[in-house]
Amino acid sequence: MRFPCLLLLLLTISGAAAPVGAADPAAAKESAPDPLAILQRECVSCHTEAKRKGGLIIDSRESLLKGGDTDAAVVPGKSGESYLIESLFPDAYSHMPPKGQLDPREIAALEKWVDEGAKWDAEHWASLNLPAKTKVVQGPLPDLYQPILAMALSPDRTLLAVGRGSVIDWYRITPGGDEKTETKLALAARSTGHQDAVQSLAFSADGKYLASGGFRSIHLWETAKPAKTVREIREPFLGRITALRFLPDGKKLLAADSLPSRLGRLHEITLDSGKALTFDSAHLDTIFSIALSVDGKRYATTSADKLITVRDASSHEIVMRLEGHTGYVLTAAFSPGGDRIASGGDDEEIKVWDVATGKKISSFASRRSGPLYALSWHVDPANSKKKAEEKDKEKAAAINTDLIVSVPESGKPSAFTDLKEHEGEQRSTGAKERAFDKVETPLFALAFDPKSLWSYAGGEDGKLYVWDEKGKLKSTLEAAPVPAPKPEKPAKPAPTQMTAAKPAPAKAADAKPTPKPAPAKTAATKPKPAPAKTADAKPAPKPEPAKPAATKPAPAKPDPAKTSAAKPVAKPAPAKAAADKPKPAPAKTADAKPAPKPAPAKTADAKPAPKPTPAKPAPEKPAATPTPAPNSL
Repeated sequence: MRFPCLLLLLLTISGAAAPVGAADPAAAKESAPDPLAILQRECVSCHTEAKRKGGLIIDSRESLLKGGDTDAAVVPGKSGESYLIESLFPDAYSHMPPKGQLDPREIAALEKWVDEGAKWDAEHWASLNLPAKTKVVQGPLPDLYQPILAMALSPDRTLLAVGRGSVIDWYRITPGGDEKTETKLALAARSTGHQDAVQSLAFSADGKYLASGGFRSIHLWETAKPAKTVREIREPFLGRITALRFLPDGKKLLAADSLPSRLGRLHEITLDSGKALTFDSAHLDTIFSIALSVDGKRYATTSADKLITVRDASSHEIVMRLEGHTGYVLTAAFSPGGDRIASGGDDEEIKVWDVATGKKISSFASRRSGPLYALSWHVDPANSKKKAEEKDKEKAAAINTDLIVSVPESGKPSAFTDLKEHEGEQRSTGAKERAFDKVETPLFALAFDPKSLWSYAGGEDGKLYVWDEKGKLKSTLEAAPVPAPKPEKPAKPAPTQMTAAKPAPAKAADAKPTPKPAPAKTAATKPKPAPAKTADAKPAPKPEPAKPAATKPAPAKPDPAKTSAAKPVAKPAPAKAAADKPKPAPAKTADAKPAPKPAPAKTADAKPAPKPTPAKPAPEKPAATPTPAPNSL
């Protein structure tokens, strides 16, 4: 049926039909359609791991040779027997692409490509699938936005790295002693350098280095000197570094580079040189985690494309793809023996897979847990002891020593033991669950100490939560104020400048206070009292009599009535803010910003006021307010 069409195509592109004086063959070859570019543009969107229309995936030469529901899609050297080519003609039964028709020249180019052996250029294919790198202008994160999105425990269990907003907090861990003293945490250092929220953290196997990932950048820190980054790597990243994992040799680092709904790439980075080897066929959406087996031979990646990909750690070749989740796969962990993988995600279920066969062997879940963001798989010491003490070999073999700790969005972590293999979807009988004390915030990150059995987790509110081996909440560590070098300098001279500003000309006086509000904002918002200030400021009508005096110079600014009312309110607020620190709400941040702004306005109002004697009391208010109070934090 396709031969008349093919004859027409041949006549269209044949050199014999070309008129005298046609372009030379070299020019014609340069302008010939690119077969791989045609496949990427017209076919890939429907034939991915996530969609697999017709059972076909188009991401490599091997996938085309394997084909889908109709067997091989391409038969090298035989375009007439290749289903991919047959489906491109207008009279094809299963016409492709379904909503369009390729240009005859494009069909001819694909036919020629198949007849010549269907050669595949992996690098060229990868470049065709890469989105353009757009320029992004970054600014500092809001001071009140400090979620914990990543955590890592050092191999010696003495350091806990916590990504809070754009900073990294280093906690020194003092384990409990023989006298049953409790484990203690103390903030030892803070590292700054990222502009975006810290997305991922990983310690090297020897514990000497910590890698942190943000937007298009990886920072390498020396654990002995965390004040300054050792190295920053920015190329060839396109998006956020959503997962990191050191390879066993400690000289190479795996990094996931993600663009939501578009791409999930893997990079093997050599730390000495900073060079990256890229695997563009990893996933077609964000990569959320990288899990490494205990022996370091394999690693698994989880993605928003609902897949788990298992690779060989030395060659990075794909060993298998695990498919079964109905939503984003957010986390995975290998069993202590490396023979199984546990995974969890949006479908609120933990699935256990056999690495040898790729089959799901168990599934279980907490009731209404919400998405599962983190998993950690270890040996349960209690059952391990029972197994060792059991003299009957058959009974000993039946004792399960697995311990899986999960962190869900609901804020209620759980420990699962006594895992049972089964077929089907027996969610409630796959393991025995022990729930931890619940916290009132979504949890996103987990670090588990396999020796003390203590758990550390954090999430949306930026607080670090600590549970003991029984799942009892032992402590809650709030975020310390983010270091702000700018406010520290003007903090002390601020009052003197304001006092000295009285005799100064109006213009000069305005110039000095302008930088002051900026430090005031950061200082006020970091300790989180600002929202409370505005709330407390409203009931402070006492200073209102002085407000009219301030409103007279204010007309130069927009909405003088509103600004004049806001100015006096903001000053008395600092005194009351200390009591309200603990309960800042994100919604109040909007109110917190205007609070510091009035400060410069008042000083400005006070400066022109020297003419009327009442103007002097006005500066006294800023002095009494000492905005330095927040700066001192």
